[in-house]
Amino acid sequence: MVGKTLGFLAQVAPWAVVSGLAYAAAFVKPGVQPLPLPQPLIEPRDRFYDVARSGDGRFWFSGSHGVVLEGTPDSAQWHRFTLPEPVNLQGVAASDDGIIVTAGNEGWVFTGTGGEDWQAQHLPVSDVAGKLVDVIWLDGQFWVIGEMGAVFRSDDDGQNWVDLGMDEDISLNDLARSPDGTLWIAAEFGTLFRSKDGGATWTGTELGAESLRALAFHGDDGVIAANGGVVYRTADGGQSWRRVQTPSREHLYDVAWDGQRWVVTGNGGSLLASDDGAEWTSIAPDGLGSGYYTRLVTTGKGLVLAGQTIGEVVDGQWQPWPPAGARNGEDQP
Repeated sequence: MVGKTLGFLAQVAPWAVVSGLAYAAAFVKPGVQPLPLPQPLIEPRDRFYDVARSGDGRFWFSGSHGVVLEGTPDSAQWHRFTLPEPVNLQGVAASDDGIIVTAGNEGWVFTGTGGEDWQAQHLPVSDVAGKLVDVIWLDGQFWVIGEMGAVFRSDDDGQNWVDLGMDEDISLNDLARSPDGTLWIAAEFGTLFRSKDGGATWTGTELGAESLRALAFHGDDGVIAANGGVVYRTADGGQSWRRVQTPSREHLYDVAWDGQRWVVTGNGGSLLASDDGAEWTSIAPDGLGSGYYTRLVTTGKGLVLAGQTIGEVVDGQWQPWPPAGARNGEDQP
């Protein structure tokens, strides 16, 4: 009798094991608690279109999908902010008091001071082409310019905006002021606009076929960066402009005076310098690569670039940012 019982159990045991496993698979759910993954500072899809430096030495990069990156080259703690609207942020500027304004596609403008609380505003732009291209802090005022002749000015740290638009089907790319107080805007189709009444009215001049991307003044000297490796220079405060072909044939996106010379950057890793705006040479360091760089900021000791990658050129060396070991400050305990 005992032998028969043991034999029966031996036959049933494998089926019991299989049935138990099937029951566990169907009805028993594992209680695994996944560990949260830290948000990386830069994701592979990130692109940055502008950079600004606030008075405390922090750098602010505006980028794709509503991302703003903030940090300094000597800090291991940076901050990545994702703003309420996932639009590409084309421009960013910082006031003397540390107010940050960034703007981008679909007329969105965001104002903050470096924390998580960003104020969002939607400016009245065209339904057809509503990209805001650049933000400028100039003599106590914020300016925002963009497609379809969009021009807005704020006298109260980005809280309210005055519409000074041109009502023209043209994209405005950069704004600057010459020593005599004239406002200048570099625009597409080779058009240079000027205003002698603070932006109330604008007049345009055609300099050539190349779209004008950026302009800057140093005293009465001025330089405009344009498509096709072209620059325009003036030595009389903008009364006359002369076309100059640089060694590059790439589109040039930004220009600045670094205290000793003019510097322009652009597509294809272009980085050029000139003492007088007439003769240009390449100063692109090894490692900069062939990507595009849309904006630059001079620091007194080097150049900070924003574009396909971000970083600094110091003593002819390219230093990618964020620095090695830097982490998102929001992930710190």
